[in-house]
Amino acid sequence: MIITRNWLKKYLNLDNISNDQINVALNSLGFEVDNVYDLNSLNSELVLGYVEQSKQIPDTHLKLNKVNIGTKSLQIVCGASNVDVNQFVIVAPINATIANGLTLTSKKIQNYESQGMICALNEIGINQSVINKEDQLKIYNVFDKNLDLKKYLGKDVKQIIGLDDYLFEIDLTLNRSDCLASFQILKELANYFDLEIKNYDNKFNDFKENDLDLKITISNKIEEQIKTISYSNFVLNNHLNKLDSIDDIFLKLNQISSTNNLINDLSLLSTLSTAQTHILIDLDKLKSFNLKLELINHNDKELLCLTSDNQIVNIIGLQTESKFSIDNNSKNVLNIMLNIEPNLMRKQQKLLNTSNINLQRYIKPINPNLFDLANLNLTSLLNSYNLVNKAYKVKVLKQTYKNKTEFEIKIFEINDLLGTNLTIDQIKSLFKKLDFKITNKNDLLTFNIDPNRIDISSKNDLCEEVARLYSYDNIQEVALSFTSFKKPKNLNLKLENKLTNYLIGLGFNNTKTYSLTTQIDAKHWNLFNISDFINLLSPLSNLRQTYRTSLSKSLIDTAIYNHSINNKELKLFEIADIYNLNQLKQRHLVFLTSHHIYKNSLTHQLVENNFYYNKEILESIFDLYNLDFSQIKYVNNLDVIKEIHPYINAAIYYQKQLIGFIYQLNPKFESENKLNKTFVCEINLDVLNELKNKTIEAKTLSKFQSSSRDLTIEISNDLIYQDVLLKAISDVKYITSSKVVDLYLDDKLAKNNTKALTIQFIFNDLDHQLTEAEINTEFEKIISNVKKMKVVIR
Repeated sequence: MIITRNWLKKYLNLDNISNDQINVALNSLGFEVDNVYDLNSLNSELVLGYVEQSKQIPDTHLKLNKVNIGTKSLQIVCGASNVDVNQFVIVAPINATIANGLTLTSKKIQNYESQGMICALNEIGINQSVINKEDQLKIYNVFDKNLDLKKYLGKDVKQIIGLDDYLFEIDLTLNRSDCLASFQILKELANYFDLEIKNYDNKFNDFKENDLDLKITISNKIEEQIKTISYSNFVLNNHLNKLDSIDDIFLKLNQISSTNNLINDLSLLSTLSTAQTHILIDLDKLKSFNLKLELINHNDKELLCLTSDNQIVNIIGLQTESKFSIDNNSKNVLNIMLNIEPNLMRKQQKLLNTSNINLQRYIKPINPNLFDLANLNLTSLLNSYNLVNKAYKVKVLKQTYKNKTEFEIKIFEINDLLGTNLTIDQIKSLFKKLDFKITNKNDLLTFNIDPNRIDISSKNDLCEEVARLYSYDNIQEVALSFTSFKKPKNLNLKLENKLTNYLIGLGFNNTKTYSLTTQIDAKHWNLFNISDFINLLSPLSNLRQTYRTSLSKSLIDTAIYNHSINNKELKLFEIADIYNLNQLKQRHLVFLTSHHIYKNSLTHQLVENNFYYNKEILESIFDLYNLDFSQIKYVNNLDVIKEIHPYINAAIYYQKQLIGFIYQLNPKFESENKLNKTFVCEINLDVLNELKNKTIEAKTLSKFQSSSRDLTIEISNDLIYQDVLLKAISDVKYITSSKVVDLYLDDKLAKNNTKALTIQFIFNDLDHQLTEAEINTEFEKIISNVKKMKVVIR
């Protein structure tokens, strides 16, 4: 990113601020200045000249020119093909030294004395790479719509075209991609030097309501990767197709080649200021106002394109195709503004094998909602060239990103983290020229964040911003101190270690999987309704873009991989944390079983994986946390994601609070991924730790013999087993335990949406041996309770 002193002077009073001070300020603010360039020192003397006569020298490509430099006329021999009369040109007089190292002397060329040099841009310090090929061998014509250049003949031309400038080349870190908009760096420097920004609000304000009915559809393949689509349009006055030299040189100093199209060049200037790219289209050249964003196979490359009636209008990141581009006769201009997932645009840049101002901004994480600012700035630039007849407001077709704009933090938290003693007034003063609004209620600070600062997503980010603005050099260094203390007892950790040992004892393998996944999978597998996902600003791949919202998908992917290498008898588990942007941290456990749960190769004995085996493991875990089993409910959910079996699944609740899920994978999904029967269970350990019963009660074992009774009932699938059981044993004495010992289904039961359960009840007492009469009396109570529920007893 390049910032120039002259550009800053348009908005800030820098009379008492040196270039070295600006350099120090930028570095202090965290913007590493890689290089500085004093353009004024590149050429000792350059003056403005006017070509009054230009004659071809016979039998040569040279021309003999009479050039007026105000106080006198010079005779200059020039070989450029475009030199001609009535041109304002850059002249290096005798004894001047120019950027290419040449010192001008009076000499004869083809027997004609040449008293100086008419200069091309690459001769006076402009990088040849930003000069159009056709212009590289031509002298430069000076133009300024607002100046009567004849009054400036013989004057320092560097001031007229902006070559008296001082450049700061800044290396931006990824989190400060917002500073690809030079307006952001302007605010940072204004805040650092405590300067008022002038001329910033001197903008166009006569916008009309936009009645253009434009539609832009998005192909399904890229729907999730298009964050923002907006557009505006202009009706233009007749216009010259020439940019002022000072603006043209400014583009070139920013390593941008001008396009020789005034409107396009002004859009590039706007992009430098706001970081929002513009796709400009001649509305009169569109046959239809129904456009489409899609991936198109173009020159054997799959490129993101804007199309109309199957014709490419714009390859995103490049200039509009000539068939639809604006020209000198364009009256109605469409301005489309997009914000696209950086990963997609990095792929686009790689395929295009190029880099330009638009692609540089598309591939970085920038505020997706810049369209209003960008449209205002572009309109103001157009209006400065008297081009605007009518300008219309922005219409937004898609807007998915919402800025996280408000954070609350106590002054103590900031000082505690940074090791400072800042007051509330001091903190407020650090942000006074930035687009932050800070209010406080006692010691609680509320920050309304600059919408462009999408890198600030937590309290820690805010503290880092305070440290940056306060300056790290002002934070006192304190030597590390080591304090010994008694290690506190951590019951939660002990239980987790016991849980880990229990699962390993059952033959499970402890796995560690990647915490990052795709944004689509994070949404799709969001079983626990986690909000405010953590998305990386610039992920290396779309496959590792978002912090996962559950552990299940990671373990299922591990199972799929193991099956692919013929490792099919699987028992896997993982304990890991789930996070979100609101400082949520949840400890989760997931375990998975696949294929046989027991296999003896000698006896060929096999035990098939099943739901109740996994449920038994789950309930052993609940027993470890000393939960009351009567408070646990398993609720089947038919409306599940396609990867989960619609019938063999349950959400698990304890005291009406969601604990987790247990389910079989959908057979279709298993078949597609060549998996055997696979069951998954994921639970929230933090909830278990909150709900666990810390009191372990030692119970006396009865010395008398227990007795059992079995009861088979037909129960509707719509009823919850725990509810039926609790009502069945209401006011029944001597029951020590109960469990389902058999489940039966046939076509008739399935047709009636019912199932047959056989429940075993165990009776015993501590004080005496129960008689058959006592047991039968209590069992009859169970039968009576069941009948009251209108449940069929088989």
